[in-house]
Amino acid sequence: MLKFFTSPFLLISLLLLVSCTRNDAQRDFEKEAYAQPRNYTETTNQGAVQNLDEDDWRTSPLFQGLIEIVPPYPNPVTTDQAIQFEVEVTGVQSVNGLEVLVRLQDNTFRTLYTDFETLQPGLTTFQINPIEFSEFGNPEGARGLNRVYIFSANQQMISYGDIMVE
Repeated sequence: MLKFFTSPFLLISLLLLVSCTRNDAQRDFEKEAYAQPRNYTETTNQGAVQNLDEDDWRTSPLFQGLIEIVPPYPNPVTTDQAIQFEVEVTGVQSVNGLEVLVRLQDNTFRTLYTDFETLQPGLTTFQINPIEFSEFGNPEGARGLNRVYIFSANQQMISYGDIMVE
């Protein structure tokens, strides 16, 4: 019986099963990410969560235990404020850079932030101007609910969430 559990065949089978399950979970996560936004996590100017949207800022299956996205703040935001992002990396050399994108009204994407260096363990912070959510830099075009995506530099989705611009 012990030989069965130590056989290479069983080990390979278990690894493939875990890999397939994780890939399926990642595909499901990404499918949810590309749906239309319906709500947002409300945060204060200091970052306190006032009202949590369970769909926002979850960590994808590929990055669970390696990185945590703190809900950006403030949310909602006005066009004359900056949105503060905080990313907590918990693994050593686990995230190869970040790319933050927003989906525009015509379903194209605009890059808002990039850092192609491997993220060090600890807190990484950056700010985004919500006017960049607009296709032409027009504050009116930025207003409304905006879906924001966070990818690794390897183009693997890490998280997504919604920001309300007032």
